[in-house]
Amino acid sequence: MRSICGILSATALLSGLAGPALAQEAGASFEQVQYEACLNLINENPEAAYEEGLAWRAQGGSWPAMHCIALSQVALEQYGIAARRLESTAEGAVVATDATRAIMFGQAGDAWLAAGEPANAGRAFSRGRDFGPDDAGLALGVAEAAVLQENWDMAEQAASDAIRLDPALVRGWQIRAQAHLEQGNLDAAAADLGEALARDGENVEALVLRGRINEARRTGG
Repeated sequence: MRSICGILSATALLSGLAGPALAQEAGASFEQVQYEACLNLINENPEAAYEEGLAWRAQGGSWPAMHCIALSQVALEQYGIAARRLESTAEGAVVATDATRAIMFGQAGDAWLAAGEPANAGRAFSRGRDFGPDDAGLALGVAEAAVLQENWDMAEQAASDAIRLDPALVRGWQIRAQAHLEQGNLDAAAADLGEALARDGENVEALVLRGRINEARRTGG
């Protein structure tokens, strides 16, 4: 799972992507400045950012205000509420760019994972792929959610998509190796794990998985 710090680190990128969308709205320059200020405040004081976002929304702020509120709730570890708000904001941000909406759905997926709700996470990541089909991180998110649900066919398929989009993703190779293992395909599991270890030979999870594959070979399954 990508960390919650990872959710919040996307805010600077998102602010930049949001510029073209905000330029289409009345008072765009004010919205952009307000948005950047609210996002920057989250890391310093999430409670203050939450309050500012609410006040901004009450004054007519559009989707950037809702997004800032949601990310403030992530920082406050209100993951389930934040995930719902991120999804609804992404759905409603029809003037935003596809890249912006994809990021918000990815953030919703990560928040759902943090809330321990992988089915909802999988839905959010999958919806994000409607707006960012070439985003390897979203494909990996679908795979992560599938692993937690022990849906190995979906995990294999989504991990394959992630690998196709970014072969350097160690976690993609690792998830696909695990999916192969769980489905009894030991040769494919070993091959994918080899790719993972070639990229990160000290990855603890990959090393543990290698032990599981070797044990499965020893015991015949």
